[in-house]
Amino acid sequence: MTLFAGVTVLLAQFCLPIDLASLSKRFNADGVVVLRGFVALERVGQIRKAAMDAVVQRIPPFELEAELGYPGAPASTADVGGGTIRRLRNMAGRDPIFAEWAGDIKLLTIISCLLNTPQITLTQAHHNSLMSKQPSFSSDTRWHRDVRYWHFSRPELVSAWLALGDETTENGGLGFVPGSHRVDFPSDAYDENEFLMADHAEAAPWVALAQFPALVAGDVVLFDARTFHAASRNRTAQTKYSLVYSYHTSSNTPLAGTRSSSQAGLVFELASAAVIA
Repeated sequence: MTLFAGVTVLLAQFCLPIDLASLSKRFNADGVVVLRGFVALERVGQIRKAAMDAVVQRIPPFELEAELGYPGAPASTADVGGGTIRRLRNMAGRDPIFAEWAGDIKLLTIISCLLNTPQITLTQAHHNSLMSKQPSFSSDTRWHRDVRYWHFSRPELVSAWLALGDETTENGGLGFVPGSHRVDFPSDAYDENEFLMADHAEAAPWVALAQFPALVAGDVVLFDARTFHAASRNRTAQTKYSLVYSYHTSSNTPLAGTRSSSQAGLVFELASAAVIA
């Protein structure tokens, strides 16, 4: 299945062996849920191979660690390791195998439940990325929520993070602050780059609640774009790869003139919504 911007993909209703009501309740409470073994290992292997090939090919667009300059990254692109790729962008359009995962009916059935709609759009302007953490030149990403950088009519987006291998605190696995999607911190709790300051009086009690779930290949993490998350650099000898997409209700449009509106989304419509009353 190859998807193109502006195309609506119609999806048949799918029955999941998952208690959607319980999952939705957990997601609403914590802003994050982990789906263990959600993707078959054979399929993960195929996605991982295509992903690693894409990294080797270095086809733009991509983002370098040195371009962001987070702690641990090379100081400039001219330094040793300056060409280290942090993420490949536009993954859904790079290869049918990535498009197929973006439109996976099991995944979209759950997201339909979480967003309470049969009409779902994948934003191609944000995430839509292969995230890589390489051993020598990866960096730390401090506590942040994605909606501080994204601009939509409503801050209601769900990201799907697919682990393509083991993810731990040692190799830069994501950590989350459960329930933080329901909290507003004052403006002085953020630094000049809009990262949450973990030692701020109001933020510190929340950051102390952070959890870093250990993932294996095929696990999927769904998290609200308002949930604070962070990750350390990779301190192991193996590169970590993850594929992440973000979805929103099709009626939740990006604001004109912002990066969020710079690319048309991929629209999916389920035959009927997996809505939880």
